[in-house]
Order: sequence, then structure tokens, then C-alpha cells
Amino acid sequence: MNGSSMSAGPIFIAGICQRSGTNFIYDLMRLHPDCGAPGTNWEDASLSRADSLVDYIKPVAAGWRRHGADAAVEDLLYEQLGNGVISALASQVKNKRLLTKAPSVRNIDYFFKLFPRAYLLILVRDGRAVTESRVKTFGESYEFAMRIWAGGADHILRFNQTVRAAHLNCLTVKYEELFANPKDELAKIFSFVGLSQDKYDFDAAINLPVRGSSVFRGKRPNEFHWEPLEKTAAFNPVERGSNWSRSRHERFNWIAGEKLAALGYEPTKSADDQKLLWSLQNKALDVKWRIKQAFKTFERIFKDALKSAFGTDRMSKYRRQVSSLLRAPSS
Repeated sequence: MNGSSMSAGPIFIAGICQRSGTNFIYDLMRLHPDCGAPGTNWEDASLSRADSLVDYIKPVAAGWRRHGADAAVEDLLYEQLGNGVISALASQVKNKRLLTKAPSVRNIDYFFKLFPRAYLLILVRDGRAVTESRVKTFGESYEFAMRIWAGGADHILRFNQTVRAAHLNCLTVKYEELFANPKDELAKIFSFVGLSQDKYDFDAAINLPVRGSSVFRGKRPNEFHWEPLEKTAAFNPVERGSNWSRSRHERFNWIAGEKLAALGYEPTKSADDQKLLWSLQNKALDVKWRIKQAFKTFERIFKDALKSAFGTDRMSKYRRQVSSLLRAPSS
């Protein structure tokens, strides 16, 4: 176990979802000479995959309690397995403070069970900007991207209500404020996690290159990439979604407007006219979404049944043969 990393408390960054700016805050934090990031860790899934640990912990702890173990054994098991995860990550950063991140808040309710001595930075970003960025980056539908953001917001809001009050080692950071005032926001973060501001190069932070923007792509405008680009006045990530139509704003507000407001953002307000028509349209779109998801579920169940009946290898071979026939030129 890396003693310095554990005693100082590792720092975890969890973004509301992909395209929320976790790489931005991660790059800023890595500029601090006392922070160390695992070289093999691009996206840390130790929290988002924690349900696998939970599936292990609960029955094991229950069995131990039936044989006389203390009632607190489950919490102990969570913490010790969490320490093992931290130890594996910290072994890659030597004597620096462990810094790790993921663009996901899945399983955030288990964070302090697994990592009670860690510091958690929750990064949030305006859902309209995230939606626009996901559509441009991943080619997702607006409907899907809106619902992904809303799901992440729901995880955070439930966490704030049920878990966060009992733990002080958690700070919410707004992407927009970090982008607009990096010096002030970083000073707040450093004070929270116990890092010295005197060692930090704030000029380097202000001039940090842009990586992975959905629209600011330099000489490769038609290709999403992670090549660092010098930041110019043209880079304005807080305006994503500003040109949406009323229909798109109405849909976002229907899906995620309440969650947007609960996280401290101002929903786009429209005129009060035709409220009934917008409501009917959104209800119809909800039905369309549920039907689409039901078909996807059926398709997945059907494929699993075929694999179970005929074997994965045989089904894969059959799909390749069908694809080959479909691609073959007609005579």
C-alpha cells in the first residue's frame, strides 16, 4: 500500500456522464505536482463497476454474520475491498496523491462505503450542452443523450439526499464555473482536498490546451480526436445547445427540466401558449421511446435465446455468412 496516497486521501472525480468535462478537470488537477494519475488508467471503472463487488459482499457478509461475526462486518468488507482497489491504483503513482476519474456517477451511493477516506469531486454540466456534445461526438439521438444526462442527474440528486449529508469529503463542481474562473474554482478545490495552492502553476491552467472537444477540432474539423489544441477565443463550450429550437427545449424540459433546476441551472422558458399541444407531443414521444426500448429488449432476449440454443460460435458464424451474402454483388 502506498502510505502517502492513503494517508492524504485519494481524490476521485466522477462526472455526471460522458461529455461533462471530466478530462478538463482531470488535466487541470494533474498539473499539481503533488497529484499522480495512474498511467494505465484512462477511465477508471472502479466505481461504475462496484455493483459486482456488492454482489460479492452482501452474501459473504450475511454468511459470516450467521456464524457469529459482528454486525459491522459488511461495512468492514466494503472498506477493505475498497482499500485494495486504491492500493492497486496508488502503486502506479509512487509518492504522489492518487488522482483518478470517470465520466460516470453509476453506483455513487456505494462510494463512501468502499472509499470512506477518499475525496469525491462530482462534476456537473448543463444538460443541454452535454446533450449537444454527445450528439456531435457519438452520433447519438437527442432523445437518448437527454435521457443519459437525466439518469446521471438522478443518481447525483438521490446521493445528495440519502448519503452525502453523512460525509464531508464531497464537493460538487460546475463545469461552467471551472471554465470561466479556473483560478478561483481550483483554489476552492485545493482547499477542499488539502493541496497547496503555492505549488500550482495557475498560468499553465489558464492556458491549458483543449482536448476532445465536440466542435473545436483544429485542422481535423470532421474528425473527433484527442490531440491537444491551443485554446483560442473561438472555443466556447458553455454555449452548446444555445441555438436549439423550441421543440427541442420543450423536449429537454419534459425529460430533465426539474433535474436541471435542482442542480442549479436555469431551464429555458418558453411562452405559455399551446401548453396542451406540447404536453400531448411529449407524451406521444414518451410512448414512442418505450415501444422502441421494448423492441430492443425483445431483440436482446431473442438473441440470447438463440445463443443458448445453438451456441455463441455457431450464431456468430451464421451472422458472418448472412452479412457476406448481403454484401455480395448481385449477378
